[in-house]
Amino acid sequence: MSSPSKTKPRALKVRFFLVKSWVIVAFVALSLRLVWVQGVLHAELLQIADRRSSTPVSVDARRYRILDRNSLPIAENVQVYSCFADPSLIRDKSGTARQLAVALGVDESAVRRKLKSGRFVWVRRNISATTATALKSRKIPGVGFRLEIRRHYPSGPLASHLLGMVGIDGNGLSGVEQSFEPSLNPNHKRGSVPAGNVRLTIDAGIQRIVERELDWGAQKTSAKRGTVLVQDPWTGEILAMASWPPLSLEPERPPKSGEMRVPALVDAFEPGSTFKIVTGAAAMEEKLVRAGELFGGENGKWKVYDRTIHDHEPRKLMTFDDIIVYSSNIGTAKLADRIGSERLYQYARLFGFGVLPGSCLPFENKGMLRPPSKWSGMSKYTVSFGQEVSVTALQLIGAYSVIANGGRLMEPRIVGAVLDDDGEVIWENPPAEVRRAVSAETAAQITHALTLAVQKGTGVNAQVQWDTNTQVAGKTGTAQKFDRAKKRYSDTLTLVSFAGFFPAEKPKYVMVVILDEPAGKSWGSLDAAPVFRRIAEQLSPALIAERPRGGSRAG
Repeated sequence: MSSPSKTKPRALKVRFFLVKSWVIVAFVALSLRLVWVQGVLHAELLQIADRRSSTPVSVDARRYRILDRNSLPIAENVQVYSCFADPSLIRDKSGTARQLAVALGVDESAVRRKLKSGRFVWVRRNISATTATALKSRKIPGVGFRLEIRRHYPSGPLASHLLGMVGIDGNGLSGVEQSFEPSLNPNHKRGSVPAGNVRLTIDAGIQRIVERELDWGAQKTSAKRGTVLVQDPWTGEILAMASWPPLSLEPERPPKSGEMRVPALVDAFEPGSTFKIVTGAAAMEEKLVRAGELFGGENGKWKVYDRTIHDHEPRKLMTFDDIIVYSSNIGTAKLADRIGSERLYQYARLFGFGVLPGSCLPFENKGMLRPPSKWSGMSKYTVSFGQEVSVTALQLIGAYSVIANGGRLMEPRIVGAVLDDDGEVIWENPPAEVRRAVSAETAAQITHALTLAVQKGTGVNAQVQWDTNTQVAGKTGTAQKFDRAKKRYSDTLTLVSFAGFFPAEKPKYVMVVILDEPAGKSWGSLDAAPVFRRIAEQLSPALIAERPRGGSRAG
């Protein structure tokens, strides 16, 4: 009979052996299961996942389309395939990379790097069903496909800032996609506007011309940013809205949050000399200028208080037209002296500055127009030629439309209607006049001066060549940008612009061209006006004749 002291160690050894055996058995079982799932069953599981992802997507995944003014789709949802790979199942990585690169039109070295990385990689997103089917037929080990819903742009990357970004969850993040989310998303809680296809006032053909020429102008001047707007002055409809550089709408390379805005509505700037139409119109409307009156040009320098107002071209005497034609700061300041701060402020408001334009899109900026109680002694002079005031491109084009249509401020129209699937209008956003800003007679007088500015003044580079009988009316702008760090206007940073309309006698189009921070010495006459001309020359007389005018000229 063994002693108790010997029995206890033997029992512990048996117990330890049993526990160790169970751990080994469990580990072997788990290892075998892992090999079975990852090896033997993986190809089958991959096929099952592929089959499941290739089933038709339910109607709930749908998002309504965005159309141009002629109901041409410019944004719509489509079903697309995305190709993925599991490198652990691919033995010949070089050969597979070569096949995928050729079939998908991607860089072979980039695919090879992906196949050397993790266990799951996207090879390429957003490929056609034809390409996916052809690759599937090859049965390449470790390569699969997933069916996805993507926003597609059948007219190309047009009006990217205006359209806005759609997130991976299918919701609009900016632009029209965001502001009309309740209409575009069938799963969204309904708002005041019904669900359906959103039709813009944008003309895709004009938009394409504008974007091409804006790109030309921005590249030529090495500008940081650029914006061009085209508007029908009679209805307020925006026919083109382009910003440079364009916004990426691809989920694989999404823009930064600060870039997801509509610059024409959001970005405010000092308008410089393009603002002089407000001062000129106020003086004419208040009958503060006598027929044939001459204004002293002070040989290009006029001291007011402790400041000196300069003209880039010294003159001794000027008519009212000359003040506009040659863009005289001194002449404009003398008009402001007669108008007075309070009336100048009120006319700026009448032209739509300092208030929200009312475009139905989010994050509109009303700019900056301080009340006269906050003006300094110099303010009425500097405001008169576009300093100490900030505006948006949408406000500026609205002001020039006032002159073009005979004196009426129109609400800007960017979204025109919502249509059902049969193309029937179920909600409409008709033109709306905000108010009469000035009389038709005053608008005609300013139009005359703006026409002379293009014929022989600072705007000569905006003259079109396709019809010598068709005149352009317009005004250049060259604004020094305010340097907040140094608390003064910069000597090097400028914003140049040209605003105008044509044909001057019966306007069909109003256009604003803005180039922000072009490199080197830049002027609105040298850099912005040529962009205006290049666009205007492509809006031929035939196109002008074919497009019906939105309303009758105010009288």
